Amino acid sequence: MKLLKNRCLPVFLLAVLALSSCKKWLDVEPKTDLKQTELFSTEQGFNEAMVGAYVSMTKEATYGRELTFGMLSVMASDYSVGSSSDLAARLLKPVENLDYETEQFRSMIDRVWLQQFNTIAQVNAILENIDAKKAIFSGNKYGLIKGEALALRAYLHFDLLRMFAPAYIAKDDQKYMPYVTAYGRTITPLSTVEEILNKALADLDQAENLMTGDVINQRGVADRKVRMNLYAAKGLKARIYLYMGNKLLAFAKAKEVIDAKQIFLMLPGTVVNLDRSFHPEHLFSLYSEPFEARAFSVLEPKTNLTVSAPYYFTQEAKLKGNIFGDQVTDIRFKSPMMQPIKGFLISHKFLYQDLADEGTTLSLQRNYIPLMRLTEMYYIAAESAADPATALTYLNTVVANRGLLPILDNADLQTEIRKEYRKEFFMEGQLFYYYKRINANHIEDSPVAQMSVKSYVLPLPENEKIYGAR
Repeated sequence: MKLLKNRCLPVFLLAVLALSSCKKWLDVEPKTDLKQTELFSTEQGFNEAMVGAYVSMTKEATYGRELTFGMLSVMASDYSVGSSSDLAARLLKPVENLDYETEQFRSMIDRVWLQQFNTIAQVNAILENIDAKKAIFSGNKYGLIKGEALALRAYLHFDLLRMFAPAYIAKDDQKYMPYVTAYGRTITPLSTVEEILNKALADLDQAENLMTGDVINQRGVADRKVRMNLYAAKGLKARIYLYMGNKLLAFAKAKEVIDAKQIFLMLPGTVVNLDRSFHPEHLFSLYSEPFEARAFSVLEPKTNLTVSAPYYFTQEAKLKGNIFGDQVTDIRFKSPMMQPIKGFLISHKFLYQDLADEGTTLSLQRNYIPLMRLTEMYYIAAESAADPATALTYLNTVVANRGLLPILDNADLQTEIRKEYRKEFFMEGQLFYYYKRINANHIEDSPVAQMSVKSYVLPLPENEKIYGAR
């Protein structure tokens, strides 16, 4: 991994976290560099360093675009990339075709890798310093900050694994990527898929113990829903166990999150125009002020849709066809979630251009980046339940809350779960990971006719091979 050139950590000014609104403090760029000895001399400094890691995650190279509505959504064929000569179309056509060797796609992949490990380095700096400073923390703050740092490290590595190594189901014992736990210049050896997952689970075990008693709905500066919290850590365990095919433990962890009743599914009648990402259902999300503007710049039709000059992204055929079909009562498909722009149907999950900014509420809601949802816990429980009736109950709980009639007993459960993933995680980057986990031989609506284990594996950056001696 290409490491930072010095041991200074970019952080916020001390006054930043005194602000009460998460809108004000979650997306402010660092104004200065403080040496670690100064930064990690106070509880406030550790908190600022954690915020710096979250801000790092909102960059366009990762969750601010490419790992949500950008690269991963194109790879999962959430969009059709037009055949026009538009620059964006030329850049994204190789992504849709999973042509990893093109220069533009390789550059995009390299930026994902570098930014993700940059964030991991910031998290590791916190973990390297926190134990020696345990005495400076008040109340349960030591456990919360160390726990969220450990869980965040697991989260970041797991997403890298889901991109840069074969799926667990492939049973590949080669070494693919490092699990970096040190902040410094030491090169971390590569690990196998199994080793990476076990290291992530070990971090999550510690995190759970440290964050016991975490209150996810605590508001203000410590708003736990826009930080890696106890229930997100439990949910991440459920994700990993399902990825490993351990349905018994996946079900147990998903059920634990559901039964905790810290987060509830929204009823169809409670969905409001100002909250199109269903933020009350988020187990873990980021806040980024440029997020909605970035989404609009990508999704807005650039020309009229004609045979000779299609705009480079079109969703209408997919949305009306294979994803939602005739399910007009589905709140994920109804207006305001789906609206025309320049005459063409476009998802407004992350778009609010049709609304005037109505103040703080809209300003906040339009910029949340969902990274983990309660609905995923219901899907995991449905997929991993030993009893078909129990599985159907979990799945139908979500279906009912989305305004649909219940799925019948004779339906194919896995097919219905697959449909739900397409509808629920549209434009969120999770669908590619789903296809990879089940080793799907075809991505629906994709121009790639046949997927293989290798088709799902992104190449390591060349610099990683050179400087990391890979």
